[in-house]
Amino acid sequence: MDRRNTPSLCHLGRPLRIAYGRFFHEANTYSPQVTDRAAFDNAFFLEGDSLARATGLRGAELPGYLPHAELTGFVQAARLAGNVETVPLASYLAVPSGPLERSAFEEILSDLLQRLAHAGTLDAVYLALHGSMEVVGLGEAPEAVILRRVREVLGPRPRLAASFDLHANLSQSIVDALDVLYAYRTNPHWDLGPTGFRAGRQLIDTLRGMVTPTHAFRKLPMVLGGGNTISFLPPMREVFRAMRRMERDPRVLSASLCMVHPYTGAEDLGWSVYVATDGNPALAQRLVEELADLAWAKRTVEMPTMYGAEDAIATARELRRSLAGRLGPVTLIDVDDIVSAGAPGGNTNLVRALIAHGTDLRAYVPVHDPLLVATTWDHAIGSTHDLVLRGTPGYGMPELPVRATVAARATSEFGRKVRLDIALPEGATGALHCVITEGPPLPLHPRFWRELGLDPRRADVLVQKSFFHYRIFYAALSFAHVPVTSHGATSFRRVRERS
Repeated sequence: MDRRNTPSLCHLGRPLRIAYGRFFHEANTYSPQVTDRAAFDNAFFLEGDSLARATGLRGAELPGYLPHAELTGFVQAARLAGNVETVPLASYLAVPSGPLERSAFEEILSDLLQRLAHAGTLDAVYLALHGSMEVVGLGEAPEAVILRRVREVLGPRPRLAASFDLHANLSQSIVDALDVLYAYRTNPHWDLGPTGFRAGRQLIDTLRGMVTPTHAFRKLPMVLGGGNTISFLPPMREVFRAMRRMERDPRVLSASLCMVHPYTGAEDLGWSVYVATDGNPALAQRLVEELADLAWAKRTVEMPTMYGAEDAIATARELRRSLAGRLGPVTLIDVDDIVSAGAPGGNTNLVRALIAHGTDLRAYVPVHDPLLVATTWDHAIGSTHDLVLRGTPGYGMPELPVRATVAARATSEFGRKVRLDIALPEGATGALHCVITEGPPLPLHPRFWRELGLDPRRADVLVQKSFFHYRIFYAALSFAHVPVTSHGATSFRRVRERS
């Protein structure tokens, strides 16, 4: 009998008490910005009762993006199990960015630990972590520090569970600190809620003596590989199918693969695999070696073709004449300036290239330029000005003099943004709409454009600052995707050339 699926997971004693929270940040060591405490004071911060409400089925854990993420999944697993009291701590999440200030890390961690110390008697703690945080001057994996400090507050008896992003950089110290570990299983990541649910279910089963987790872990000397690394497409589809096949064995509790965020300064950077079984260490070791071999075989699979800006624009023009291009705009993925991987988003190279080579296309481009936002915020809508687009301060991007009309402005969860309609050379038949932002320019959702009067369906070209995640929200809107290289914090050249 598969004990993990026993109905109601009956527990006849006092209710189990499990605290839950999140400390989530993905760092890019090549960003010119350092992340401060204020980056976590956003629409995603939740605490106490507000966190409890947000993690109900009618709540919104990540408003505007995903209503149900890891903590909601965990709470629902506890609710289904019955006789479990969930104790909300706090949820801290910031958009990927530069390394975290040491003082900000200590302040947030101290707050979580104080909440934990005042939570009363606990049987366990569940935390949603990323696995690729970097803290200035810390000298070790921040997640390992978080788990060690949590254990110091908890004492030796309560259980400790955590879930991680699929791009986590796991280490032996992180793995050994945990009784239960799960990573996302999808790329793009849509399974945040299911990941928390699975972690919660195994944690409760463990507390009730229904399973005895034992694990095996393998680190691989591998940073890049796997082609496009999308979970449901070749070449990685074989590996993810193997993990699902392993978990059909009732002796296997979980299998995880972490393909690492390659832009942190961690010395032990690399892919890793993890398998947990029900009291069967030999089986765990055999399966983790099998999974490691499957992942290792993908190390030589090259990434998709990357285009320079001029070639990418020409390719987009051709694609607009194809079936995929006629159904929706072509997405240009600014792979060297990916905000969802910690770049600041202030690359001006694509704007310059579109002015030079794409004047027949209607293009929407986001650019981080907080100084220009401040300059234009009070300008009258409809007024035209001679401006200079500089991008992120300290990013080293080319300055771009433009004549532009201030067409719209809005305030979003990441600060102010202004739509500038850039004047193109005489004879141009297209249009260039540039959205300059005060905070990270992250048009993951089409509403990023719509808030400023831009209909993404009317564009020929949309520029994205995300490798994968935007595809969830644009699945019925854009069907052709072109990776563009330029110069920035997420350049794969940086990864290949590092020591």
